[in-house]
Amino acid sequence: MQGLDFALFGLINAGPSVAPWSLAFAEFCSDLLPAMLTLAIGFSALFSRRWRYALFTVLLSVLAAWIVVTVIRSLAPIPRPAFYGLGIQWVPQGVRPGFPSMHAAGTFAAAFALWCLPSRVPMLAALVVAALVAWSRVYLGLHFPSDIVAATMLGALVAIVVERGISRPLSQAASGALVARRRSARSRLRRAASLNTD
Repeated sequence: MQGLDFALFGLINAGPSVAPWSLAFAEFCSDLLPAMLTLAIGFSALFSRRWRYALFTVLLSVLAAWIVVTVIRSLAPIPRPAFYGLGIQWVPQGVRPGFPSMHAAGTFAAAFALWCLPSRVPMLAALVVAALVAWSRVYLGLHFPSDIVAATMLGALVAIVVERGISRPLSQAASGALVARRRSARSRLRRAASLNTD
């Protein structure tokens, strides 16, 4: 399995003769696309209650992914390609643990969290962004493909657990409290109206 991982890494990692623009594009994908995705979701949340629910789910999912990746890396510190002297590391990361990819886990968690929206288009667009981020991490020599695969599965799992286990129950509780407040207000108005007519 490790041999396949090394071979795939060798195929994807940028070699010394790649065009400079491809490295610049990979760095853009790695450094800026995750932030741009979050900003786009945050901007959409200004105009829609559904998007505010999605933003809440995204932020919790990314936080949960970060925590899980940190725990995994501390318990099983699997090294990056540079540790084995493989490929070219275009962005300095040293030999600190790289399994699973933090960038990929967070971005895929954000993308899969958009499943809660009625339209699938935002989630599919976010998955394209996450795939570009994941590709850039291997292309720049920072992660093995297995780091990305694990991060993708982790991101999906975290997003599902957060949406079903935290966001949805909180939203239902808030809706229930709002309905109860409205009923209470109507009841008080009726009582006040009946007192005025007596």
